[in-house]
Amino acid sequence: MQNVLGGFEIGKAWNITVILSVFFYLFVSLFPVVKSKTLSGISLVFTFILILALGWASHGASLTEWSGFIFHSLHFLAVTVWIGILLIVGWCSKNQENWLAYLKWFTPLAIGCFLTIMGTGLFLMTLVIDVNEYGDAWMLSYGQALLVKHLTIIPILFFAFINGFWIRRKLKRQEQINPIPWLKFESILLFFTFVSTAVLGQQEPPHSIEMTLGGSGPSAVFDYFYSGIINPSMHVQFGLNTINTLFFIVAIIFIWLIFYSFRKKAPAVVSFFMGMFCTLSLYLGLMASIQ
Repeated sequence: MQNVLGGFEIGKAWNITVILSVFFYLFVSLFPVVKSKTLSGISLVFTFILILALGWASHGASLTEWSGFIFHSLHFLAVTVWIGILLIVGWCSKNQENWLAYLKWFTPLAIGCFLTIMGTGLFLMTLVIDVNEYGDAWMLSYGQALLVKHLTIIPILFFAFINGFWIRRKLKRQEQINPIPWLKFESILLFFTFVSTAVLGQQEPPHSIEMTLGGSGPSAVFDYFYSGIINPSMHVQFGLNTINTLFFIVAIIFIWLIFYSFRKKAPAVVSFFMGMFCTLSLYLGLMASIQ
């Protein structure tokens, strides 16, 4: 424990995180933070430093030092700003008054955060695997978690479009609609992205897919779908067939049902399940494409 906490960068970052968290907890407990803009600003500084500590402890920072540290910190900062605000507004709003005023500034902010997440995420992914070997990484548990993470983003984008643009247009027309449940279910979809990210963080990064596959073996999920013999030097091949084509068609239907359910004023939970089924159909279609 002494070696890890005192000799490794991740241990040092953990020490800073614990100390800052204790001071931050005492600060928000002893002072009326929500009643003072100055105290709220100090709280934001605490939060920003904690984000930097996480970036310092990241895998990307250990590989490239400054570029990995900066890109991972920006990545998590964008996630924190976008999803943090979404969670607070979605689960703590008492009513939908001033919703148009909220969307006016939050929608461009969310778009900027998402573009930042995409750009920094692609850079961080290239530190771990070669983009050309993205499909080969599916043979590993790391690649499976990465694939699920990327697929869960697709229904989130459709919900974000509904919440940011379609609901805004309806509110401008003074139509009766409650946007809060839609924001809540968007945050629940994001929870599944967080879960896959958490699983991703517990897997061995495959800097060399062949060596990782030879050492730890293939993913049990990939082994279930792939009927051939798996060897460390193999490359995943893809092709269209009847089964995966049907899964892709079903995924498109579920995407259409997300918007159709909203248009027909169905409860937000209906579109939520359509989004989940869309993700599942895309995953099964991609796995059925492996030859």
